[in-house]
Amino acid sequence: ASIQNELAIQADIAYEAKSAKQGFYRLYMVHNYHMLSFASMMEGRYEVGLKAARAVVGSIPEEYLKKNVALMDPFMSAAYDVLKRFGRWDEMLRQPQPADYLPITTAMWRFNRGVAFAAKGEVEKAEQEKVLFEAAVANVAEDAVMAINPAHKILSIAKHFLNGEIAFRRGEIDLAVSELKMAIEIEDDLMYMEPPEWIQPTRHTLGAVLLSSGRYAEAEDVYREDLGNWPGNGWSLYGLSRAVEAGSNPARLKSIKERFAKSWSRADQEIGSSCLCIPKI
Repeated sequence: ASIQNELAIQADIAYEAKSAKQGFYRLYMVHNYHMLSFASMMEGRYEVGLKAARAVVGSIPEEYLKKNVALMDPFMSAAYDVLKRFGRWDEMLRQPQPADYLPITTAMWRFNRGVAFAAKGEVEKAEQEKVLFEAAVANVAEDAVMAINPAHKILSIAKHFLNGEIAFRRGEIDLAVSELKMAIEIEDDLMYMEPPEWIQPTRHTLGAVLLSSGRYAEAEDVYREDLGNWPGNGWSLYGLSRAVEAGSNPARLKSIKERFAKSWSRADQEIGSSCLCIPKI
């Protein structure tokens, strides 16, 4: 997926040099960067993922963006997803506030700031961002859509995800698990889109919470479910290896680690958890 989208981007650059003004095809050009960013995140490639995500925003002329806000707003938070995926919390908190005419992006900015503060252990600031996130959500039109899913459905996942992160930092593990499971229920009900309209699988966070709480069998089930959705993804293979090593059957560990090594062969980041809200398990 990464290689094919890199080739598509090269073709787009050559095409745009010959035909500078784009209409609806501009959305497909953005899609190629967005898909490359997602695929790179799944490979553990931070640098490529972030560069592609920033190109999602940078490739859209401001004039086109302002004329097509409803179409483009859902894609403008792409870099936040990469920063969250790779635990770049301070960098996330340095991101400037989006323009007022981008309500979905503004809500996602608030959400990701809340997650960043929670991950840093600054729970009170995370709670403050949660209030601001909820206010930003109220500014999103009820009929707003992402690419194909209702925007408020995505924002509901974000609400439960943030609630779970804050509860975990408060030591309320059962509440954290409950909130993350509610997020997963909504995530599983999303219409198919590529990349998915909820970029970082919530099971990666739930599995990490369960592992850190010594609930190894539950974590193993969560990672196996995620591998059913995203076969061979390194984040869940890493989590599964930790769950199996600590819990059920260490004899299976070798093959899981081999699969992880293959999935992570192009990565530029080492990981110690399936969600870097918990840096190491």
